[in-house]
Amino acid sequence: MFVFNDVLAVTNTTSVINSLTNKIRTTIKKYPGLLCGIYIKSYSKTKNSLSQEIININGDSQFAAASLIKIPIAIVLLKKIDSGEISWNETLILKKHHYAQGAGFIRTRKAGTKIKLREVFKLMLTISDNTGTNMVIDRLGGVNKTHSHIVNLGLKNTKLVNWLGDFKGTNKTSPHDLIDILDRALESNFLSNDSRQILKNTLLNVKNKSLINKGLGKYTKFPHKTGTIGICIGDAGIVYLPWNKKFGISIIVKRPFNSLQGQRIIREISSLVYSSLK
Repeated sequence: MFVFNDVLAVTNTTSVINSLTNKIRTTIKKYPGLLCGIYIKSYSKTKNSLSQEIININGDSQFAAASLIKIPIAIVLLKKIDSGEISWNETLILKKHHYAQGAGFIRTRKAGTKIKLREVFKLMLTISDNTGTNMVIDRLGGVNKTHSHIVNLGLKNTKLVNWLGDFKGTNKTSPHDLIDILDRALESNFLSNDSRQILKNTLLNVKNKSLINKGLGKYTKFPHKTGTIGICIGDAGIVYLPWNKKFGISIIVKRPFNSLQGQRIIREISSLVYSSLK
């Protein structure tokens, strides 16, 4: 009887995932001018195990990363802190080559300004500060060295080739890569307990809640990071539902320059996913 119930639970979940996939594909067809990359990882508890159901629609394709590149950069930094190579007590110095347009306000400070690493880390993620991100990249050894660290995380489609802000979209990532590294960072022993909690709390305080958040209902927690440039928009994180249910979701949309359809489709897909998996 118990074995039968386990099999039934997995079968029902698979049916839900198949139905959800069809609904997502139908939604995508309504937006022929967009290219969507979607990766959803749903977890289902059976009596004896934890099964996973995956929706992968262009999830391994490379997209312009925009500020989503800050997710692996942050995790590289936390790994270095865990290993003792870098300390939260360090102070970073703002230099001329750190300055970047776009999100953030560190760029309004004078060169030579000293800022605690912990504060720069928080601003890099919560308000997506581009200048602060460049300060972190510099502390990690520069663009090429930071890229090597990202490769060492095992991410196949993520590339850091330029400082922020990268408005032409030369830095790359994929929806699959983002959920892979977020899942490891937030749901395993990949990071220390302290680093894992710092990352989760910081991502819970990301200020931009205009994308996947819009499709989520009450009583959910969503540590995540968004990324927006003219040609691309995206969001990625882990959704925590009541009763210990959760799913990872990453959506990146290549769009006509600044097209609001990018925001709309992310919200629509988010709503579909939440309604099906809650």
